[in-house]
Amino acid sequence: MKKIKTKFNKLITFTILVSFLASFSFPNYTGATEYTFGSNSNQDVWQLNQDINEKRSQITELKRQIDVYNKNINAKQKSLTSLSNQLSTINNGIAKVNLEISAIELEVDTFNLKIANTELQIDAKEDEIARQKEMIAELIRSLHREQQQNDLLEILLLNENFSDFMSKLESLEKMQDNLLGGVEELQGIKIALVDDKEQLETNKQELDVLADRLLVKKESLDGQKVFKYALMQDTQGQEAKFQALLDQARDEQLQMNADIVYLEQVARQKLNRQLELQELISDGLMWPVPSRYITAYFHDPEYPYRYIFEHPAIDIRAAQGTPIRAADSGYVAKAKDGGQYGYSYIMLIHADNISTVYGHVNIISVASDQFVSKGQVIGYSGGMPGTRGAGRFTTGPHLHFEVRSNGIPVNPINYLP
Repeated sequence: MKKIKTKFNKLITFTILVSFLASFSFPNYTGATEYTFGSNSNQDVWQLNQDINEKRSQITELKRQIDVYNKNINAKQKSLTSLSNQLSTINNGIAKVNLEISAIELEVDTFNLKIANTELQIDAKEDEIARQKEMIAELIRSLHREQQQNDLLEILLLNENFSDFMSKLESLEKMQDNLLGGVEELQGIKIALVDDKEQLETNKQELDVLADRLLVKKESLDGQKVFKYALMQDTQGQEAKFQALLDQARDEQLQMNADIVYLEQVARQKLNRQLELQELISDGLMWPVPSRYITAYFHDPEYPYRYIFEHPAIDIRAAQGTPIRAADSGYVAKAKDGGQYGYSYIMLIHADNISTVYGHVNIISVASDQFVSKGQVIGYSGGMPGTRGAGRFTTGPHLHFEVRSNGIPVNPINYLP
């Protein structure tokens, strides 16, 4: 008797729920009631997963080959002072970048497959949500009809024996369980659908990042090929001419560093006398170009010419012709135009004994002693071998960005947001 009373209570509660749900509009019921993808969809998802795993295996193999070239390059770096080793390093670098491009292209393919896979699952879940809604609508209509035709007392009175009554009661209870189960499953599918859509957006963002990385690598490849060609043209394959170029590059670097230190002292003294620097208030530096992709770090151990001179800056990936903006307000201490084959740079001095240097400038837009505001365009980046302002030893478009404190190079990363 206690069991019957429990069933009555559950059905009374459920009758209220049915009345509530029946007030909502559902589409007509057309069929399927189980949460399963179609066989074609399952096959497509399986095939996409197989393709993704295959791409991952190929990427792993390419990364293994890239590591081999990295070891070859590192082994040669200490002896880059010979032409043969320089050319060997360039060739290894070109081969490495080719592999990196192939690896990124495979990653692009992988993410495209992931996107296709996720889109298939989204479509399947949206179809299943529609089917679940139709199933729930039909169950509500069936239960509502039962409710209108017979209340619980009528069920008891209309059935001649207790067995028929219990059978009818259990049938209604089963319909109740099916409806509640359908509602819960519908909620689960909706949550999974939201997760799939978020994953789809994440994959698309990753694809954009990969596209940018691919562009960087292709520019690097082009730059290294041009650099190799220019090196062969300048040296004509002769070691003596290569050594002369190295000596020239070393002397130019030393002279430029001395010039920067001297110019900063002179310019700062001049402006301090005029009290102009004292009026500047700095709220920190900003990135001089939109990119945050660093291709060489401050005193980078992998910098190819560190055995000739240390790298006193960070190199930031910047396409040829990217606007260069002043990292902070200040005055132009030097706008050096190196011409078609020389090295061009801009030096700004700021408050708090800070100065910034921008190298491989293709087009200079400011002049010495000019005041510039933070974020103002001061020139356009270069770095592609053979282009104006790039200098001799460069392998691709980028911005050389230095920060100096009291004339001494410091790590720019510590000053950037």
